[in-house]
Amino acid sequence: MPGHTINFLKMSVAASRVCALAVALACALTAAAWADEPGCSQTLVDGSVPPATTSFIYPRQTVTPFYQWENNDGYCGEVSMMQAGMSNGQWMSQFNARLVCGTGLSQSGPDGACAAHHHIPNYNAQLLIEDPGTGVTGPNRYASAALCLWNSRLHASTFDYTGQSTGMAGFEQYMSWVKKEVIRGNQVTVALLYNGGTDRQYDHEVSVIKIGTNHSPSDATYYPDDVLYIDDHGVYTLSGKRFTSNPAIPPGAGGDGIGCTPYVFGYTFASLANTRQGANRKGAQAYSIVIPGDHTIHTGAGGSGYDTVAITGPHNYGFSVAGPEDRSSETLPVALTIVGPTYTDGMENPLDPLAGFGYENAMIGKSLWGLGCTNKPPAAWMTNFALQVTVSGLNAGNAYNLYEYDFSSVSGVGADAALAVPTENFNANAGLATRVTTFMATSPTYTTSVTTTSDKIVVFRAVPVDAP
Repeated sequence: MPGHTINFLKMSVAASRVCALAVALACALTAAAWADEPGCSQTLVDGSVPPATTSFIYPRQTVTPFYQWENNDGYCGEVSMMQAGMSNGQWMSQFNARLVCGTGLSQSGPDGACAAHHHIPNYNAQLLIEDPGTGVTGPNRYASAALCLWNSRLHASTFDYTGQSTGMAGFEQYMSWVKKEVIRGNQVTVALLYNGGTDRQYDHEVSVIKIGTNHSPSDATYYPDDVLYIDDHGVYTLSGKRFTSNPAIPPGAGGDGIGCTPYVFGYTFASLANTRQGANRKGAQAYSIVIPGDHTIHTGAGGSGYDTVAITGPHNYGFSVAGPEDRSSETLPVALTIVGPTYTDGMENPLDPLAGFGYENAMIGKSLWGLGCTNKPPAAWMTNFALQVTVSGLNAGNAYNLYEYDFSSVSGVGADAALAVPTENFNANAGLATRVTTFMATSPTYTTSVTTTSDKIVVFRAVPVDAP
C-alpha cells in the first residue's frame, strides 16, 4: 500500500519488484536445514543463521507461527493481533480482525472507491500501528492498533514513538522497549522493513517469538549481540529455489515436498538497524528495522487510502499485549490452540510442518497475488474447527468459572465495533456469556475444547467462582 506495502508479494504495482527481490536474494539460497521443516530454512531466504546465545527470553504464552492471507494486499497486522488473541483465549478470523478495528471501511473504502480508483485497495482498512492525531498520519480514518486491540478486548500498549530519539540512540531505545515487554511475558508485534519494500518506515508487522541473549534474561538493556526471533506469518514462501505466491494452503504443507515456508527468522539487534536504502541493497538480509530520523518522508497512513502524506520521520512502531482487558485483575491465563484437522468444502486441510493448522483456507478474494480490492469473506469457511482451551495458573481444590462468549459477526464504527465481552466483574456479568463451565481444579491447568467454524468469534475468560 502507499506508505505501507505490507504484502510481500504485492503485484498490483509492479511484478518486477518481486522478480528483482528474487534475483537479489538468489545468491543466498542454500539447502542448510535450520527450521524444523526438512530442507526448509532461513538460509534458503537470506543466508543468515542466527548466532547461538546462552539463554532465551520468551513471552508468557508460546507464539506458534500463523500463515497470513496475502490476498487483498496483506493481513499481517490482523494476524499479529489474532496470535495475541489466541494466547489470551480468543479466536477471530483475519476477516473479522479487520472489521473489529471499527473503521467502517472495507478494503475498497466507502462509496465505490475501489472502482473509482482502478481497483487499487484502500490501505486505510488495514491494521496499522501508529495512532491518529500524533503527527505521523493524515486526517483520514484508518485502522489503528490501539483501537483494534481495545475493541478486541485485549489489554495492550504501543511504543511511544513521539518521545523517541533519532539515529542509533532511537533504534536502541526501541529495541530495549521490545526486550522489556518480552521480559514482562507480553506478546510483542514489531514493524519491519523487508528487502524489496517501498515504505520509508515499515513494510510488515510480525510477532516476536523469543529473544536470545548472552546477558541476564531479566536485563532489558540493549545489547548488539541479542537476537530477535520473529514469525513473519509466512510472507517469504519458496517453491524449490523460486519465490512463489501465497495460496490458501502454505507451501510445504501436507505432501508438498517442494514448497517452503520458513516462518521463523532470527537476527542480532545490531544487524537489524538499517535505512530504507540499505534494507533494499543487493544481498541484504530479508528483514531490517529502520533507524529513526527527523527529515520529511511520505507515508500512506491516514492518507486518502491511495495517496501519501508528508510527516517528519521515520519512526519505529510496535504494540505489546499483556493479556485480556481485565480492570478488576481477576482472570486466569487462557490460551487457544487449533487442534484440527480442519475441513474446507468437505476436504481435509493438511498439517503444516511448522504452523500446524495455523492458517485459514480458503483464500480471501479472487487472486493468489493479492489483487483483490475488497474484504469480502471467503467462499467457504473452515469446518470441524476445533480449539483446545487451556486455563493455567490454577490452585488445586479451588473452583473456577470458564466463560465462553460467541459472536457470528462484527459491525459498527469506532468503539461501536467492540466485542460485547466484560472488562471487569466477570461473574457479575455472567449474563453476557454464551455458556459457563464451572470446574474444580485438580492441577495447575484445566483443558477443554470447542468445535465451531472459522468465521465465528469465540472468546474465553476464566475467573475464580468467588471473584466479583
